[in-house]
Amino acid sequence: MIETSGGLDVDRGKMPAMTSPSQRKSSIGNLAEFVASTIGPVGDVDRCNGAVLVASPVPVANGFVNAAFVVDPDTDRHSFTEEALAYFGDRETPFIVWVPEEDQSLRNEVIRFGGIVDHDLLPDMWIDVPISHESDLIVRVVEDADDFDRCARLCEQGYGIDGMRWLMQHHRMIDAHGVRWVVAFDGETPVGTGCGFLGREVGGIYYVATPPEFARRGVASAVTTSLVNDLLVEGAESVMLQASMQGFPVYERLGFTTRGRLERYRFDVPSGD
Repeated sequence: MIETSGGLDVDRGKMPAMTSPSQRKSSIGNLAEFVASTIGPVGDVDRCNGAVLVASPVPVANGFVNAAFVVDPDTDRHSFTEEALAYFGDRETPFIVWVPEEDQSLRNEVIRFGGIVDHDLLPDMWIDVPISHESDLIVRVVEDADDFDRCARLCEQGYGIDGMRWLMQHHRMIDAHGVRWVVAFDGETPVGTGCGFLGREVGGIYYVATPPEFARRGVASAVTTSLVNDLLVEGAESVMLQASMQGFPVYERLGFTTRGRLERYRFDVPSGD
């Protein structure tokens, strides 16, 4: 969920060589566990047959709120799609299926059952070394409800989505297991936000947001640098994110490489029959 841009000052010549992207697995596993962690406190999470299904009580077709993921390469794609349709159909909830571009079998089944491409392909990006980036911004960890309200407000302003602040508070995302929220400050002015999630071996960067009035000041770079370096210190072997086309050059210059791309397919309210 990357929709930000900012200035950056990175000496790529000092960055160590990274593992070949072709050796990487899709970021779907980390993404699935992140969505389960952030929506789970008030929603439903079903892990079975190599899949993760996450349903919110709020019926919105958003890949970070109501979503289905294949996390086992041996999972039968036809059965997965049928199960997802039944699961969300019982709840009368629209949902998103995340599909790595190389998973042609899953794509075929999702399209066969009526899935509609919701967004363009998103670069699936990784890094496994600390980021060297200088910034005058101060990045602080969210400690309490007031801090998180500020974080949620910045997300709503950065993404331009009315109700996002309420949605984040409603799901009690501040309590999500394994998630660290941060806010970037210019002096005493909050200018951007984001969060890091530590899964089993991989870290993830999510909800990076900068309100328009603070864009192109290096906010996304400062937030991402802080989160990546902290996750690596905490034991992550590597850190991933899904970049928008706007955010892609920011992350590429910070040292991220592209493993592949992800698609999102939308299902409107399915029948539970």
